[in-house]
Amino acid sequence: MFTVIKPKTLFYIYFLLCSLSCAYFNTFYNAEQYYEEAEKIRLEKDGEAIPISAMDKYGKTIKKCQVVLDNYPDSKFVADATLLMAKARYYRSDFDLAINDLKTIRGSGNNKQIEEATYWLALCKWKKGNDQAALNELNELLGNARSRSIKAKCHISLSELSKELKDHDMALYHLQSAAKLTTERSEKGLIYGRLAEMAFNKEDYEMAQAGYSNVIANSLSKEKIEKAHLQILKILRENKDYRSAQKKIKGMLADDKFKRISGNLELELVQLYRAQGNSSEIETRLESIVNNYQRTQVSAEAYYQLGQIYTSEKWDLTKAKEYFDNVSKESSRSLFSPMSKSHSKSITTYQNAKKDIDRHNNMNDAAEAINLAKEQDTTKSLQMSVSVEKAPQRSLPELYYQLADLEAFSFKRYIQSKDLLYKIIDEYPESDFKPKAMFALVFVYESLADSNSAVMIKKKLLDEFPGTDYASYISEDKVKVEIKGQKKVFMQAESQITDNIDNAIKLYKSILDSDSRGEYAVSAAYSIGYHYDQVAIIDSAMKYYQWIKENHPKTDQSIQAELRLNTLNMALSTVKNDTSLLEIQE
Repeated sequence: MFTVIKPKTLFYIYFLLCSLSCAYFNTFYNAEQYYEEAEKIRLEKDGEAIPISAMDKYGKTIKKCQVVLDNYPDSKFVADATLLMAKARYYRSDFDLAINDLKTIRGSGNNKQIEEATYWLALCKWKKGNDQAALNELNELLGNARSRSIKAKCHISLSELSKELKDHDMALYHLQSAAKLTTERSEKGLIYGRLAEMAFNKEDYEMAQAGYSNVIANSLSKEKIEKAHLQILKILRENKDYRSAQKKIKGMLADDKFKRISGNLELELVQLYRAQGNSSEIETRLESIVNNYQRTQVSAEAYYQLGQIYTSEKWDLTKAKEYFDNVSKESSRSLFSPMSKSHSKSITTYQNAKKDIDRHNNMNDAAEAINLAKEQDTTKSLQMSVSVEKAPQRSLPELYYQLADLEAFSFKRYIQSKDLLYKIIDEYPESDFKPKAMFALVFVYESLADSNSAVMIKKKLLDEFPGTDYASYISEDKVKVEIKGQKKVFMQAESQITDNIDNAIKLYKSILDSDSRGEYAVSAAYSIGYHYDQVAIIDSAMKYYQWIKENHPKTDQSIQAELRLNTLNMALSTVKNDTSLLEIQE
């Protein structure tokens, strides 16, 4: 006998089933929403540490997925929730928990879920330090996977792994492959951004330019598109395609779409003038920048460049100090603020030394006048007219040496430094600063690429002061060893660092090309990075500092490079935050 269920009861049963279904669907849907929001934040910070806001959303993803597993263990979303939870745990570095979840999927999921679980298992092994296992599993999955998306993800991860293993050519290959397989526009833009940056660092400018063009075409980030345009301009300048670079800059300056980076474009135009030797336009353009972009990072950099002009070309230290002091006033967080403060301090030291020398000379002149007056019986009246002045603590030879040191190693005025050092040697032969001056003169001559004079001074120093530390430092070993290979190239570069900096940089780079693990490679890389740092080509400086950190991690240069990298990254991060705040205010 059949029991007849009333329509009203059927409605309640149906309503209850729908409610349960909606409950676990909504819970899983919320988990997916949190994960997508976290991914968006993470991808916007591509290449940087995962922001706390993203980590929080990954945590909420895990909680929602756990609710699905605990409260609705028979629902159709269990496998998807387990997989989603594993991915969120991966980004929160909970690798062991993620591995347990992924193994569950490998045992009970469908083909698509199993492929994805296999991919994330390989990543977990990588992050736990088993690079080779991860490499093998990703390559195997790449050959077997049916999903185009999984293949693209494998290429991206293999690129990162190859980069860690110093196989940059393979890293570029995988990025190119990933870009072809990826269909989502925003992800394609990120891939091309990595590819372009890596190619730029390898100085493969053709590939880098193509990569940045694809960033412009695909990226959804205005900031990344603007950066890509600026990088293309640098590539055109590096390739000496000045006409195309200038045409592009002027076109972008006329377009309101690029108003936010118009100051950077103006600065790039200054670099273009400098590369072409068009010095007459540079100062005018920089003065225009400091007037049109007040209280910005751009005006701070322009003031720094003006300060450099007045310490190198025009030699007006008062004006130069004014410009250097303005850098921090325009933006205390500018990358150029520490260097400007250092230059300003050097100028103050130089000016104070000059004042002390003048005081010495005035007092010497007064003493001579008094002696002359004594002979003429007018001493008393003359002493009344001569002001009593306290002598400077430092002697004239010491003050002249300080000026010489600043001239050579702060202002790069080697001729002036040479003259001051000879003044010490010739006029103060009994001073303790004579051997020190001779020692410094050796390096000044080497900087001027005058090897004959350098050898002559070395010989004189060894003959006159054989027992000093200076003589010991420059003395040659009894058994002369022929200078070969990297050492010879390195010494050539060192001798040209002042008078022919472009060629010196090329020589340093040739050392890295010939043997990146060689004895002189790390010193060459640091010299290149330091040069770019000093002339404010920050991206290139960071490139070589990062190279040192990755390839020679236990050297003294690596410690210095990492310190400078941290400073530059912190400053750049602050600049980005300031820019974002400015946009909100506008």
